[in-house]
Amino acid sequence: MPETPEHEEQQESGTALEQRYGVPFVELSSFKIDSEVLQMFPERFLRDHNLIPLFRSGNTVAVAMADPGDIVTIDEVRRMTGMEVEPMVCRKLEIDGTLNQYYTSTETPDLPDEEEVLSLDDLPDEEDTRSEQGSEPRKLEELASEAPVVRWVNQMIIRAVRERASDIHIEPTREGLSVRFRIDGILHQIISPKKAMQLAVVSRIKIMSRMNIAEKRVPQDGRYGAIVDGREVDFRVSTFPSTYGETVVMRILDRLRLLSLDELGLIKERLKMMRDMIAMPHGVILVTGPTGTGKSTTVYAILGEIRSSSMKIITIEDPVEYDIDKITQSQVNELAGYTYLIGLKHILRQDPDAIMIGEIRDAETAGVAIRAALTGQLVFSTIHTNDAPGTITRLIDMGIEPFLVASATEGVVAQRLVRKICTKCKEEYEPPASLLEEIELPAGTMFYRGRGCDRCHNTGFHGRLGIFEVLKMNDRIRELVVTRPPTSAIRALAQEYGMKSLWRDGIDKVLDGITTIDEVMTEAEKLD
Repeated sequence: MPETPEHEEQQESGTALEQRYGVPFVELSSFKIDSEVLQMFPERFLRDHNLIPLFRSGNTVAVAMADPGDIVTIDEVRRMTGMEVEPMVCRKLEIDGTLNQYYTSTETPDLPDEEEVLSLDDLPDEEDTRSEQGSEPRKLEELASEAPVVRWVNQMIIRAVRERASDIHIEPTREGLSVRFRIDGILHQIISPKKAMQLAVVSRIKIMSRMNIAEKRVPQDGRYGAIVDGREVDFRVSTFPSTYGETVVMRILDRLRLLSLDELGLIKERLKMMRDMIAMPHGVILVTGPTGTGKSTTVYAILGEIRSSSMKIITIEDPVEYDIDKITQSQVNELAGYTYLIGLKHILRQDPDAIMIGEIRDAETAGVAIRAALTGQLVFSTIHTNDAPGTITRLIDMGIEPFLVASATEGVVAQRLVRKICTKCKEEYEPPASLLEEIELPAGTMFYRGRGCDRCHNTGFHGRLGIFEVLKMNDRIRELVVTRPPTSAIRALAQEYGMKSLWRDGIDKVLDGITTIDEVMTEAEKLD
């Protein structure tokens, strides 16, 4: 009776297997498997692909494979985990035996059809879950690893990236599942899948993001990376329990969206003021505005401008959104007691030339940032205020002495985001005379708008850019700040030295045909 391939493999020595595949051989019977790494993969996937994860080191996961030359499977592991893969070789029979030790079921069920995969009937009731601890997570893993679910989630993500979405919103409703993309700041309904897809889709995303799929009662945060159209894209994932199940929001962090200062939308004189500020050897530079106005994008653009091999730049963020070369980045972990304040105090012992603080939230953090600037560091951060002059009075109201604010602050940049007119369907039009009179523009001034086309999803807009208010400190403004002036006094003096208001910057972009008057007036209403 001829020997089977498994018997031949069993006879082959570990050294021979190493020589055949060019990777280390591992004897699973004497190897302690990292159970946490094992839980990152559905049982069915491991059995179907004849592999078993061993351990992780940093951003690399080591896996034992019967065929480490199977690059398709290696790519799938890389995609599932968002980690680099270090393959090792072992015998298939040992993989089967090891998996049988960790899982009670040794049979791999046949792949069900799509209706079965997306059915909720197979999931245990809540009462059953209480009596069968651990059975639901395994069932969810199996559902989430089925081919139709994987394909559906992958296609949704690829479409979102290609359509320039900044976020994917997956929301359960009474009737079904709502999927919306946020494009240019506006949510668009994309598809409403059947209610039966809910658990499988959410579980798939939670597995990809390394979350606990059995926990559905509390919010969770996760993250993973993927290659879309040949480029690296990171996803920051958040789940939140709601009446009809968990909602999922996926923030898309596309490295191609990291902009330079020249791409932010700063008009020439504002851009020069910005570059003059960040060229200073020390001082505090703040970027301000409400949530969702592009402050982080501006700060990252500044860091990209100043980074060099001769500078030590350290950041403390919550969370780290983009990895940037030549910069030391750190993430707040409040559960572990690692706050902005604690991180900032330790950063000062690391001999930095420049520091970026994700956000100034309290007087203590503001105070340490000010002192760091006064002792020779260049400090960048964000803060929530309505405009640039109001940031100065906000710091004083937080309890920072006016002379410290005046001495340390080099400048403040306030910003908002407006949608850009789609260049494919852009058209000129004559606005009503009453509108021109209201906004103090001469009669006959022409505006622009987008008619709507396939490129812009019939919205008339494609992309966004900032409108800015840049306040650059000088001796006269510093002298004024020491007297605890009202915001209006700071604004009036700053305008004497070239500061243009957010409204004025918006009007300039309307006249240049970049955005519409409605976009600028909408943002102006938010300032009132």
